[in-house]
Amino acid sequence: MARDETARDSPDDGLLNRRSYLKFAGATAAAFAATGAANAKEYRTITVPAGETKSITVGDGETFENVLIDMTADGASALVRTSGSGWTIRNVGFKGIHPGGHYLLNPGVSSPEGTGLIENVYMGDGQVAGSDSGGVWVNANLPHRGTIKFRNVHVAGMIDNGLYGSGPGAQGYGGNLHVESSYFKGNTISNVRLNAKARPCKVTNTVVDTRGNKPCRIGCSAPGSTTTRAVWSWYGETHLRNCDIVGSIATAKGGSVTKTDVRTGDQADLTPPKGVPMSAKQAASGAGGSSGNRKQAMKQKQAKAQGLPNVLSISSSDGSTVTNYEFEVTGKVRKSTERGGSKSKEDTIESGTVSGAVAGGTDSYQFAGTLTTFSLDGNATIFLNGKRVTPGKLGLPKTLVIDGSQSDGESMYSFDVGGSVVKDDDHGSINSFDTISGTKVKGRVIDGKDAYRFSGDLKRIELDGGAKAWVRVGGTK
Repeated sequence: MARDETARDSPDDGLLNRRSYLKFAGATAAAFAATGAANAKEYRTITVPAGETKSITVGDGETFENVLIDMTADGASALVRTSGSGWTIRNVGFKGIHPGGHYLLNPGVSSPEGTGLIENVYMGDGQVAGSDSGGVWVNANLPHRGTIKFRNVHVAGMIDNGLYGSGPGAQGYGGNLHVESSYFKGNTISNVRLNAKARPCKVTNTVVDTRGNKPCRIGCSAPGSTTTRAVWSWYGETHLRNCDIVGSIATAKGGSVTKTDVRTGDQADLTPPKGVPMSAKQAASGAGGSSGNRKQAMKQKQAKAQGLPNVLSISSSDGSTVTNYEFEVTGKVRKSTERGGSKSKEDTIESGTVSGAVAGGTDSYQFAGTLTTFSLDGNATIFLNGKRVTPGKLGLPKTLVIDGSQSDGESMYSFDVGGSVVKDDDHGSINSFDTISGTKVKGRVIDGKDAYRFSGDLKRIELDGGAKAWVRVGGTK
């Protein structure tokens, strides 16, 4: 059993309505269930008084698990240390903003052949801007000589490194670490900082997003700096595999990086890997503890085989904010588990029209035909067929109307567009004389209107008769 004690001194070193509110509740519950709530365990809560630091030591062969550490009181914080080898830290959630002054987690393995496991841990509530120290500091003073595995770990908003693991190498020790299926967001100086002087370090199936980090004070080259790295390799080899990264991949003191199936910049999928806890409560209950690699390509092939070749995913990493969405497609559409999507009953599908909400989770859909409209109220990351897209460019945002209601006789027309085009029966008639062939359209109007929704540019239009034509973009003539 882990030992703990209280210490005051830090250690060394626009669519929101009642329907949307109900959807938020449902989406949150669904996201909880999707990450393993069926296997959720009882957990205990350690409440830290204001201005105090709770010090917890996990010794040789011990397991510290299913604990929520409540640091929400003013100036309250916690520190979890390890000693010896063969220890495990599992299902632990740090709730509340870290005031700084020490790291939340100081792990180390003393035996060169020993191991330690840190699994399903949440440190995502952030840290006070300008404070010192940060999330995890691998204990170079132990010293760390063995191997630590981090799995399903969520570290966000820390100031003096998210995961700081290069210290043992600086002191000449060979202890290394591996990171699996984890999520790092907006940590200053570095998000993942690795020691690999004697043995390689591996980072697999992990998402790192450097954006949104806060300025630091102590530990930075200049007070107020927001300089950060996604991955920073010191002294030896770091191997990145199946990772999505926004930010720099840097080296120092002879460090090196090899990359296999690593997506960066606009190509990165910033959805947290399946199993990463998105709240302290989720971590403590063990609901986010199951790891699993994303298999996007395979799922897309399966969707195509089922006659639903397209996949749309709406992802939110903020569990405290509701994002509502609505879209229409011309073919069939159904819910999907792509990108860890949940199948919440609160989201509705009616005759090709879909409406739903996400909050700290993902909704995905397989569909056939064309995505004609898409609207979003809130912040979310959108992926269409595996690629990140801008919400405002989705669907068919432009409408071409050919109006013959005020003219005599027949008017013939034809036009070409640069993207997709479909008939718009909300603003015009539908008859067999009008034809669409790819991006080319031909038709006629007699005392009426024809309308089409399209994307891209209107490349050509020819009009023979007294009808008039105009284009609306986003509902504006």
